[in-house]
Amino acid sequence: MKKIIAAVDAFSFTEEELKSYRYIANKARGELTILFLENIFSDVALMAGVGTDRHAADVSYDILFREEMETRRRTADVNKKRLMDFYRDMGMAVQVRELAGDPATECLIESRLADLLVVRNTTSMGWLHGSNPPRFVKDMLADAECPVMVIPEKMPYIREVLFTYNGTASSSYAIRQFCLIFDDLADIPATVIYIAEDGDQKMPRGRLVKEYLKHHFEEVSCMSLVDTPFAGIHSIAVEKQHAVITFGAYGRSRASRFFHRSDADGVLRTLNLPIFITHP
Repeated sequence: MKKIIAAVDAFSFTEEELKSYRYIANKARGELTILFLENIFSDVALMAGVGTDRHAADVSYDILFREEMETRRRTADVNKKRLMDFYRDMGMAVQVRELAGDPATECLIESRLADLLVVRNTTSMGWLHGSNPPRFVKDMLADAECPVMVIPEKMPYIREVLFTYNGTASSSYAIRQFCLIFDDLADIPATVIYIAEDGDQKMPRGRLVKEYLKHHFEEVSCMSLVDTPFAGIHSIAVEKQHAVITFGAYGRSRASRFFHRSDADGVLRTLNLPIFITHP
């Protein structure tokens, strides 16, 4: 059984989100662990400026801190029970790990020994709510030590896989990792999208790519486009309603990056599809 971990804001999650994690874990034939992220640092920072008089501020801060932590503890307990009751009623056994430290740090540590990290595309953990995608999601994509799947608010049923490819090791690695994690999707079509930025539409090692995918999918097709990565991928994926799309490395070294981080952020902003990203 694969280990699937899901990052959940202890104070902001929906039943639709929980259903999505269940669906993905089942598709991967894995066991689900919920990272129940309490993120105390966000509220502590907000309370730090209370009061103008230093002594009064210190007293007020101490009282407010204790009251806020107690309120948060009670709320977290209620939400944890709601989450566990939901999965119990769905007939699914899950582990729930309560993590009170910095959410990004906690998730990155957990990702070192996991097969897949799943996160909702709007999960902000209180950071830069107006940022799209949120900083927390970007941090997971750039630094997680296992593959990451970013899911939309409502997870569609997966009926097609779109593998982006540009001949690099990172795009090939993402294809292999997806096939290994989701090894029970042979009956849905798989499409390889090759973006020919230099104008040469001949797919590098195309025969090997198709041969490999034939071991995992019954129906495999390839297409080559002359375009920029973002524009080419977006033009195809925007018409899809029930697809998952894979990418190579996000925001790491220039040599291993499939496309610029700004392009990846554009895909996350504009496509309402689950997106699978990993690093070699």
